[in-house]
Formats: sequence, C-alpha cells, structure tokens
Amino acid sequence: MKVKKKWNVDMQCPFLKGYKAHKKSFCSKSVRKSMLNTLFEARSTHALEECLKNDKLYQKRERKVDEILRKIDRMGMEQEQKKAVDHALSICNYQNFQYGRIAYGLGFRDAVHLIMEISAD
Repeated sequence: MKVKKKWNVDMQCPFLKGYKAHKKSFCSKSVRKSMLNTLFEARSTHALEECLKNDKLYQKRERKVDEILRKIDRMGMEQEQKKAVDHALSICNYQNFQYGRIAYGLGFRDAVHLIMEISAD
C-alpha cells in the first residue's frame, strides 16, 4: 500500500498557503500562468531582497565588490577608459542577472509543478 506523504509548503508564501483549498481555480491554464507569473514576481523581487539582506555570505561578497569598484575608481584612468570598464562590467552584470533570472524561473516552475503533482488526488 502506497502512503501519500504530506508536502510541507513554504508558509511564508501566501500564494501557496491556500493552494489545496483553491485547487480547482488552478485548472485553467491562463489562470495558472497568471498566478505563477504573479507569484514568481513577488518571490523574485520582494522575498529575494529580504533573503539577500539577511545572507551573511552575500553581504560579505557585496562589500568586496564595493571595495574593488572603489579601487578601480581610484586608479586614475582616463574618462574613456572608465567608460570602457563600466561598459564591460555592466554587460557582465546584465548577463549574470539574466542567467540568475532564467535559472530561478526554471527552478520555480519545476517546484510548482512538483507541488501540483504531489497534491493531485
């Protein structure tokens, strides 16, 4: 006999808290997509910012980045050189942002699908 395990949902997430009670409202693909997008936006902005504020390792690396940027600023480069360095760093930052956004989105969607499968009757 297969026993169905109860799934512990992150109770900090108000959208998933009431999932079981409102399961039928998830049936429409457009409603699901809209809810997933809303949830994704909430978690990837507000909740993420809170987590980053409280993460010691992230904060340590953030201070290191600030230190290195100040060091670059004090190097006495010409304006054109500063623009080139700024442009290169901006492109790297944007690329890293896109990578993180895509990776988080994939993991997020996988987790939601997993929860839906586990919760299915």
